[in-house]
Amino acid sequence: MRVTFSLASLVSLVALTACQSSPAGLSDADKTAIRSASQKYVEAANAQNVDAWIPLVSENAVYMPENHASLEGRKAIAEWFSEPQSQGPLTLSLTTAEIDGRGDVAFVRGAYSLTRNNANVGTGNFIEIWQKEPDGAWRIIRDVWNTNADPAGDPAAAPASTQTAQQSNPITQVFIDLENKWNDALVKANTVALAAILADGYVSTDEQGHQRGKSEQLARLKSGERKFQSMKVSDVRVHVYGDSAIVTGVNAATGTSDGQPLPDKMAFTDTFVRHNGTWRAVATHVSALR
Repeated sequence: MRVTFSLASLVSLVALTACQSSPAGLSDADKTAIRSASQKYVEAANAQNVDAWIPLVSENAVYMPENHASLEGRKAIAEWFSEPQSQGPLTLSLTTAEIDGRGDVAFVRGAYSLTRNNANVGTGNFIEIWQKEPDGAWRIIRDVWNTNADPAGDPAAAPASTQTAQQSNPITQVFIDLENKWNDALVKANTVALAAILADGYVSTDEQGHQRGKSEQLARLKSGERKFQSMKVSDVRVHVYGDSAIVTGVNAATGTSDGQPLPDKMAFTDTFVRHNGTWRAVATHVSALR
């Protein structure tokens, strides 16, 4: 098993946007079941027990490890997991920041840390997609993750020079422009422009767990429940996986929401899906920076 053996994360929120109806959000029981399955996943990975680990992965799962071709199906994923480690076993730790979803599909977002001999050898972030299968068990169906390491391999956060390179990347500029258009639509209360950015199945979740779909976002902006005086995006990071992308960054904002002042700065994670050549937002998570 290699250094990046099981950093559970995933990005394919297409399953959420494909729903024509609006199934109920996850129950507390489902969230508890996913947490339990995730804990078993980590325990099995750290024990290098593929027999206990692989049943937590869907038969048709797709893994997209860093610096590696996609792995499709349990067999390929199990073989990747089982490759011998040349430098000794690793210990994986996951910190879950969010569990959310609709019906039988859920996503889990958080951070990971890898250690070897009590020394940190890697940190990063993950987003997973889980599916509740016919036997009632939740299993991972998509797995994608990113590292905080700079090109030299330092597990610490990337330095300013790396951030500059990221910002100058053409695909990063595409999403910076899109985030700026989004902010401009909010400041100008332009619901037509905002509607063109959000997918029909769009869902926004704040740090209190409040969820709002596309129609509610447009209605609140039109009614004046949300008033934005200014919005400025910074620290944008982009990770593209085929026709899906995760964009993280910070918005400096002034204005009000439901009569309350907006936080000065808000960290955001936006997930986009490309359809017919157009990127549209399918999910957002925001939290105040204190």
